[in-house]
Amino acid sequence: MAASAQALGAQLDRVLASSVVRWVAPAQLHFTLRFLGEVSAEQAEVVRGVFREPWGTAAFTASIGDADLFPRSGAPRVIWLGMDEGREQMVALKTELDDRLVTVGFEPETRLFQTHLTLGRVKRRVAVQGADLRMVLSEHRPEVARWMVDRITLFESRLSSRGSTYHVVQSAMLAPSPEVGQEQP
Repeated sequence: MAASAQALGAQLDRVLASSVVRWVAPAQLHFTLRFLGEVSAEQAEVVRGVFREPWGTAAFTASIGDADLFPRSGAPRVIWLGMDEGREQMVALKTELDDRLVTVGFEPETRLFQTHLTLGRVKRRVAVQGADLRMVLSEHRPEVARWMVDRITLFESRLSSRGSTYHVVQSAMLAPSPEVGQEQP
């Protein structure tokens, strides 16, 4: 995934003015299921408890999809890669997480969930329109990347002048996959 992100970054840097996009460091790439925002120490411990309970969603195979932009119209702010294989299972995992969080006092998520891997954030208005940038993105073919999603991880995000860094707070294994025992890609 990191190689695909770097290749796309190099392609876009040729089209856009230099340093228009702040690219996510390869070690920081992740799929976000839910952003909780500021939570107290007590809330953080409750959420950790949510992760300790066995998960019903089974481990699954996933693969990277095409690149796109957020928002759908207007000035682009986020460049991302979608997910091809595993989208439905990722939605099921997010639903299970949301259901657990509601039981401990968090409001239900109201935004439409789009499985995506954020590659970069546009720093300022770009000379290229979203439609033109989407055309460049449509020409990008991500590397073939398949992996097993076998855990869910709670991260703490720490902001700095260089952007966010993520620190593992709690991680939990998903239910065993029916594919376990078969040869993995």
